[in-house]
Amino acid sequence: MFPYVKQSLMVVLTVALFSGHINVVASLTRPEDEIVLAEGTAIKVVTAEEITSKAAKPNDPVKFTVAEDLVINGQVVVRKDTPALGSVITAQKGGYMGNSGKLAIQVESTTTIDGQPLKLRAAKGGEGDDKTTSTFALASVISPLFLFRKGGEAKIEAGTAVTVYAGEEKRFRVDGSTLVPVVFEPRTVSSEPATVFIYRPKKWVGRGLEPSVFVDKTELARMDNGRFFALKLKPGKHIIHMTDDEKGYAIEMGPGETYFFRIGLEAGVWKGQGKITLDDRERALKEIKKLKFIGKDKIKATEIVVELTPPN
Repeated sequence: MFPYVKQSLMVVLTVALFSGHINVVASLTRPEDEIVLAEGTAIKVVTAEEITSKAAKPNDPVKFTVAEDLVINGQVVVRKDTPALGSVITAQKGGYMGNSGKLAIQVESTTTIDGQPLKLRAAKGGEGDDKTTSTFALASVISPLFLFRKGGEAKIEAGTAVTVYAGEEKRFRVDGSTLVPVVFEPRTVSSEPATVFIYRPKKWVGRGLEPSVFVDKTELARMDNGRFFALKLKPGKHIIHMTDDEKGYAIEMGPGETYFFRIGLEAGVWKGQGKITLDDRERALKEIKKLKFIGKDKIKATEIVVELTPPN
């Protein structure tokens, strides 16, 4: 079920001197002697607490526990009831003018039986996967729990089951009754930046308002009507948000991934506050291609904001 990772046979040479002679003893460590927790291995977890869109904020911690032992070749690698950690991606209160509550969470890490941290993610991943993130992908790839409740608050009950996947490989050998980590050369992780497009469709209503857009509390630009801009961000967690940092998304952005955010105005609000939505690629590209790059006088973070041609 879990394929062994190919590697060449390792030979450890021990040299000893006896009566002026050199004896060489070869100790063989074979691949089949290793327990391999492969990247992409499924792990079941459950939420350890109730989360609601009314109380949660982006990047709030969320607690999970491992739902069952992860057993590989007869050895428990991750034990049942081990704590797992995650966070809120976005939380938007419901009820105002019939708006739905929105809530998305992600599972990020747990620990193996020997105490090593283990990265988790919501999809198996792999080379060649589509790296464009949209509203649909957020529901099915970034976060297995993205809930909407019409006219009310979204809520995730304690004990909600989620299947996530190992985000890295771990190897072990059996030493008596314990597992001992095996040091190996991990695959090279890409440092390609994530790309973020932020756009505001051209609308007559509120056209004179210019809400500010931020990344990680740094103001990027005053978002004027009918414009777009782009960012290149180092892989890792970033919060894309409006003036109020509770209105936004805290997303673990992977190398080479692309995200699209649409800026609008809250219904009934005339104070310049905007709303931000993680958008679908197809719709976003159709809109962006109608727009002009944001005016240079509107840019606040010239070292971050870049002008990019939208992908096809």
